[in-house]
Amino acid sequence: MMGLELPMRVWQAALLLLVGLVTLKLPAIYRYIRVWFTIRKLPTPPGATLFMGHAAAYSPLAKHKYEETSARSLGPLYRYRNYTSQIVVVNDPALQQEIFAAERDGAIEKPDQPNGFSKGKGRSEMNVFSEKSGDPMWKLVRKGTAPAFAAQNLRTYHHHIVDIVDRLIGGVKSKGPHTAVNIADIAQRESFDVIGKVGFGRDFQASKDIDNPVNTFQQLTDDLEESVHRLIHPWRKYSLSKEKLARDKNHESIRSIYKELVDECLNRPPSDEDANSIAGHLLRLRDSNGNPLSRERLIEEFSIFFVAGSETTGHTVAWTLWFLAQNPAALHKLEEELDVAGLLKTAHNPNPRDFTYADISKLHWLDCCIKEAMRLQPVAANSLRRLAVRDVPLSNGVVIPAGVIVELAQYSVFRNPAWGWEDPNAFKPERWEDPEEEYYTARHASAASTNGRKGSDSELEIDAAPSTAGGSKAKRMHPFGAGIRNCLGQQLAKINVPTAVAMLTREFHLTLAPQTAGKDLAELEVLKATLQPRNGIYMLCKSRS
Repeated sequence: MMGLELPMRVWQAALLLLVGLVTLKLPAIYRYIRVWFTIRKLPTPPGATLFMGHAAAYSPLAKHKYEETSARSLGPLYRYRNYTSQIVVVNDPALQQEIFAAERDGAIEKPDQPNGFSKGKGRSEMNVFSEKSGDPMWKLVRKGTAPAFAAQNLRTYHHHIVDIVDRLIGGVKSKGPHTAVNIADIAQRESFDVIGKVGFGRDFQASKDIDNPVNTFQQLTDDLEESVHRLIHPWRKYSLSKEKLARDKNHESIRSIYKELVDECLNRPPSDEDANSIAGHLLRLRDSNGNPLSRERLIEEFSIFFVAGSETTGHTVAWTLWFLAQNPAALHKLEEELDVAGLLKTAHNPNPRDFTYADISKLHWLDCCIKEAMRLQPVAANSLRRLAVRDVPLSNGVVIPAGVIVELAQYSVFRNPAWGWEDPNAFKPERWEDPEEEYYTARHASAASTNGRKGSDSELEIDAAPSTAGGSKAKRMHPFGAGIRNCLGQQLAKINVPTAVAMLTREFHLTLAPQTAGKDLAELEVLKATLQPRNGIYMLCKSRS
């Protein structure tokens, strides 16, 4: 009998343990079943597997094309699953505005975004990108650094941007008219130096020697790409593959740069220019207890501002120049605009005047070309990712249940003819001569009421679109995001991109080199967190003098 009692006790203990575990997980199981039941009638793409869901159905390097195909076939709302995460994709501009309104009301939040590079247990340090909107620290940093990106403040830094582009132009000229120059590479060098100088008071001089193989901004790109891979495939952080271990080493190298930069800013003698920079505002922040940001928090904030400020801007410059080289009529019209403004180097004007901050708002065709390039190739092509913390009823009758991930499509909305785009895949800068082009006449009557911003947090939304209350317009073009978490640094991009494009066009006849000519976007692009050239964009840069 004693021999039988021991196995019975073991089985009883195991059964009790199993019941205990199930009891602990019952709330999560209930939430999962409720989410699935609520959204089960939404269409879903084919190709899901039992364990991975749809994570195996697409490549993270081309997720924007997967979303575009899904949106065309499944409509304005569809669902998919990544492992255990249930995700609803919103493609309708009017419904997106309802989600942004729910975000302002606290029903939509930033989802948990675990640091795929963190070691050990516990909560890794957050930053203004990863922190939740309801967290006081997120509001502190966002409100506290917003003045650094005010147009009036950035105007005082514009001469630094001009100097950096001039330095870059000197390097390109030294290559001669017959040597192919990787425009994607030099644009990244320029934006890297701009965010370094304007944001943190250091000139990294990446644009000084364009042949220098030491490529810190490429390390940034690789680090960001790896973060996205680990977000989609959480188990990747435990891999022992050579590629993954190399990315770990790359991450530590990047972290050392940020640590060094933080220490430099902490120990640098104060100056008026530093005081108005991103670093200056971050160093002055104090929490509710009067404490400054910790060194670890500063490292995280420096890193996200650096990545966001250089990655996106450089690729936007490169794509804009590629579209112009592909469309001679649009390029010729830009040359005429620069010539009329006295900014184009020609036989009758071999020494054009310097490009100034005031020129940015006057060059209307340049603005149209940049907007069209951003519509077709939005560098932030990944969907905006949110989490429903409460049920969110939409005007079309669908309820977004608490606990579901909501993805607000970017790329697919900007190219979908269902939202009123005429000839959506064509580069037509002239479409932006209509000031209403960024809006779509919404089908849902309640969409108009979701545009208004209310409460003390209205200042969190940078360069917000004016309210359209009383109408039915929905914004269908927002390359800098929308809502209270839209791009904090968009004003810097709106200054840097036109300055770089105009100055490079002023100096050079830009034509596609054999390495790039004849290739379409599908061959050129890759989504490594940002939508960027896969292997560069090569051009022949013939001086206009």
